[in-house]
Amino acid sequence: MSSPKKDPILQGSLSSLIEKFSHSDVIAEMEKEYQSAPTKLLSLSLIDDNAFVEEVIFPPQVIKDFSSSLQKKGFYNPVAVRKKEGGRFEVVLGRKRFCAAKVAGMVSLPAAVLDIGDEETLLMLLADTRDQREHNVVEMAFICKTLSEKFHYTQQMLADLTHQSRSQITNTLRVLKLPKILLQDVCLGELSYGQARAIASLPSSHMEEVAKIVKERKMSVRDTEKYCASFKSGAKSKEFSNAKRTDFDFEMEVNEKEIRLRFKDDSERDAFLSALKERIKK
Repeated sequence: MSSPKKDPILQGSLSSLIEKFSHSDVIAEMEKEYQSAPTKLLSLSLIDDNAFVEEVIFPPQVIKDFSSSLQKKGFYNPVAVRKKEGGRFEVVLGRKRFCAAKVAGMVSLPAAVLDIGDEETLLMLLADTRDQREHNVVEMAFICKTLSEKFHYTQQMLADLTHQSRSQITNTLRVLKLPKILLQDVCLGELSYGQARAIASLPSSHMEEVAKIVKERKMSVRDTEKYCASFKSGAKSKEFSNAKRTDFDFEMEVNEKEIRLRFKDDSERDAFLSALKERIKK
């Protein structure tokens, strides 16, 4: 028996895949490819959400609107799925339509069935997320993280693929430091990317506390950044003060931009820094 034919867009080496997926018109090309793939009417009960991005949720109202549209107009394009073991399938492109179909109570939906592996799936998700009008930074972060950890993509490679700078990729990945509840806030639009990036710079024990204040006060991104910087300075001051009250003898001056410590000698300074590092690790 001959092996299944692989989708033309997904053939080739890693370098050719990267070149292909870096084109600005990749979505149009992918749509042509997967629309020409065999289409089936699949039972929704056989289709699973995409495991790589299943934690990325959609605002309920968005899904409700999509659901209403599907009930009235049906599917204008099939979703793209890939084969899994046991006769099941996994959504690759069209997650929003897939979720909306479930809410609408549909029994089946049209799907283009692709025979692709994990790396190709992630690249298709990355290109799709990159070119969406309403960019979801959490989804982008999960995809980049998996490509980096599972397939050893460098941040520069990810930057080339997404038409961003390397520092932008670093900032995108940093968002994943947030706890799950705050990542959901970003997905739902309750926290902006700029706010999330600032909050992610804080110690994990204070992220939810600060996020609550940011939302209650309806802070702008700039105000959030200032507040987080001030919060970190306050935390450092408290840490220094605690150290001073215990084992060390030094003078301390704190102002809006800096903290100055004066020790009686180098050995006292080195002992303090060593103790402070241990406190921070805890």
